[in-house]
Amino acid sequence: MSIREICKVSVFISLMLSVFGCSSPTLIGNNAAAYSGGTLYAVSSQSLDKVYAATTAAFNQLEIKITETAKDVFYAKVVGKVADGNTITIQMEPRADNATNLRIKAGRFGNKERSRVVYEKIKENL
Repeated sequence: MSIREICKVSVFISLMLSVFGCSSPTLIGNNAAAYSGGTLYAVSSQSLDKVYAATTAAFNQLEIKITETAKDVFYAKVVGKVADGNTITIQMEPRADNATNLRIKAGRFGNKERSRVVYEKIKENL
């Protein structure tokens, strides 16, 4: 690999990291949310069990077909498919303070509006 090619790759990686980032935003307090890098990051003051139940209810109310679920005491995940074939993935992790971290990603590269609609519906069900 020539020096020129190495420089091109370095510039490309730098641009990708600056556009998409490499970590989740810091959320302070409960019931906070931020959208970054195609994913909506949120914190709910409710337990993992309650957030998981609210998530499955939200998918049903929004007519999102649930295609995959997983849940234990350390992690929960709900994946659904919308009518246009895109997927919505919600990952949940409990926190020590009985709150729950959520990551919502709509589509392959993220869709802010869809993520927010799903998040608002989850909050309505809590």
